[in-house]
Formats: sequence, C-alpha cells, structure tokens
Amino acid sequence: MTPFIRLSSAREPEVTHMAETGAQNIKTFHKGQKIYTEGQKGSVAFMIKKGSVVLFRTVNGKRVLLDRLTKGEIFGEMSALTCSPRTTSAEAAEYSEILILTEQVINTMLGRCPKTVQHLTRLLIKRLRRATQATADKTHKSSFLSICRLLEMAWTCHSGMPPVRAKKVPHYNLGLSVDDFSRQVKDVLLVNQNEIDATLDQLIGLKLVEVTSRGSSKAFSERYVRIKEMETFFQIASNLHRELTKSNLLQPELEYIDIHSLADEVEADPKVLYKKMANMEIPESLFCFPRGPVLSWAEEQDENFFRKVKRRRKKIQDLEDVNDIVFVDGSTLKDVFARLGYYKLGVLLSIAGDEARQRILGNLARKIATIVRDEAEARGPADPAEAEDVQDELIEMIKAAKGVAP
Repeated sequence: MTPFIRLSSAREPEVTHMAETGAQNIKTFHKGQKIYTEGQKGSVAFMIKKGSVVLFRTVNGKRVLLDRLTKGEIFGEMSALTCSPRTTSAEAAEYSEILILTEQVINTMLGRCPKTVQHLTRLLIKRLRRATQATADKTHKSSFLSICRLLEMAWTCHSGMPPVRAKKVPHYNLGLSVDDFSRQVKDVLLVNQNEIDATLDQLIGLKLVEVTSRGSSKAFSERYVRIKEMETFFQIASNLHRELTKSNLLQPELEYIDIHSLADEVEADPKVLYKKMANMEIPESLFCFPRGPVLSWAEEQDENFFRKVKRRRKKIQDLEDVNDIVFVDGSTLKDVFARLGYYKLGVLLSIAGDEARQRILGNLARKIATIVRDEAEARGPADPAEAEDVQDELIEMIKAAKGVAP
C-alpha cells in the first residue's frame, strides 16, 4: 500500500525544524497507545520522528488495517486541512516519537512548496477511495459461509487441474495446502487464522472434509485439506450455518489486541500480565497466535530455545519470590538462611523451583541441608498463606542485608 506521505531526505529536516519550535510539539506514545480515534475532530497533523504507526478503521466491530507508517511519514493531514472528523484511527505500533504539525506549520510547508498542494490533493482523493474500498471489500458478516464457499472454489480448481500441471504441485494427491488456502482466504476476507482453523474443525467434525498432516514435527507439519463429497458439501455447510445462526452459536468476529493494549484497558503493567500468564492465572484459551508468522518465527529460533526458560537477571530491589534467589550472591544467602531457621527453609524448599532449590541446599551445610530436605518432604505441600508470608520475609531480609529499602 502506498505510504500516506513520504518526505524526501532533503525536506524532512526542514519540516522537523519547523515542528520542533517548542518541546510541546513532540509527544511520545507507547506501543498500542491511541494517537487519535476515528470520528474525533482534528486540527493538527502528525509526522513520525521515531517508531511506526498503524492506521485502521473499525467496521462492524472489526479492525480493518489500512496502512503502517514509519519515520518521516505524515498522517492525519486530511482533518488538519479540511477541519473534518478523523476518517481513521491511529495507533503506535511501537514506542514512537511524534511531531505535532499545527496549522501554522502546514501552511508554512505549503507556502514554501506550491507543487505540494496539487500532490497532496491527489493523494487525499486516492487515499479516501482506497480506504473506502478496503473497508467495503474486506468486511463479511458470515466468515464461516464465505470460507466454505472459497474452499469449494479452490477445491474445484485443484481437483480439475490438468495432470501435466498437477505433477508440478508438491503433494498434489494429499489435497489443498492449508497454508496456501489460508493466504488466499485472507486476501479476500477480513479473517484471521483462528477463524479459518475453527471453520475447518467444524467441517472435519461433520465429516465434510479431511485434513492430512505431513512431517515428523507436530509444530511444523504441513496440512492438506480435501473435500469428501463435492456435490453435497456447500449445501450441508449452508444448513449448518443456518442452524448455528438460529441458535446464536455464530460468534461475532472478534477484534484481537496485543498485550500492551490489554494492559492499557485494565490499567496494568505489561510485565505483570506476562507474569500472570507464566503463573497460569490467565486462561490459556485466550492465547491466540497468527499461525503463519509465529511458526516462521519459531523456525528461526535455536533448537534449545523452547526447552529451557532463560531468566533475565534482576536487581535486588526487583526480587519478588523465592525463585529470584538465583540472582543473590552466596554469602548473603548463607547469612539470611542462618537467621530464617530450619522450618521456614523447609517451607521455601517445598515451593521453590529446581534452580532455587539447588541454591537453598547448596548454601547450607550438608547435614543441615539433609535435615531441611527431609522435613520438607515429610511435611508435604505448604500452606499457601504461610508460604507467601515466608517468601515475603525472605525477600525483606535479603534486601535489608544488601542495604536496599523494601
């Protein structure tokens, strides 16, 4: 998609200089933070000094991505020039520094370069036409039925392919490549991989299609889909759709948000959400990944990446629980353990992870370590409230020993 306005390297410093006449003309936005919302009145435009921004519209509760802009690009200029409501929403795609272009700055820009007016007008007309077409063409009320219709069309082409051409298609006899079919669907419909997979699962359950996997690794296997009975496929799928509609089992298409947007909505620190995910406090059914991108990323990782968690080193003031003692030096731990006593060490041992258990036992005398381990095993699971209190006491003692305020 054509960028909204790409300034040349010669002109960008000039605009930046005009916009930076005061510190108030530079604003920072964190990833996922809204810059403005569709329908809001606007009198200024924006230029990206650092980072990137996504522009989108919301149609029938779905987010329609229009463009992703990077350093040097201007956006929001339509409202600034016409004093009309914003036709799109703008959101920081990463940490970004944005220059505010006031009416005075814009007029100065236009006055210094008369040809810009004609160019800008052409861009505005083209952009509005493109945005309208994108939201109209890509929004469908029934993604289930639309996916079924596209599958029917794709299978007709696949099964009717001339033998000479079919020989050139990898694993033709297994059926349609699910990855290839998914890309075709997403080029036509505003759906994500989860919706496509959900539709295929429903069709498999009805025994309308069969999916074959190829490859030794479950995570990276290739999938192929075949329609069993072409003559009755779409009719049965239509009947299913009608029944689901009557029973209100067709969910409205969802808008997915990333963890930073969720943090903004619930007024939390993203780091806290990450920890809650790790502690399984957030239902795993809410974790969704775009299949193509995440598997491509996974393939680039080292073979041991998914077998072991790399703990980021913490400062003393950031310690939170017993598992964080792996970041504390041995002499401090020996001093604190000596003052805690056998019983509390046994409580800590019963809730600690493997690395923390090794740190506890490794910083005790051999006989004492045996006593603490035996008592912990004999006692069984620790009371959660008591364990929390002992952990808090441990962390406070470590911070006090290191001269850090709790």
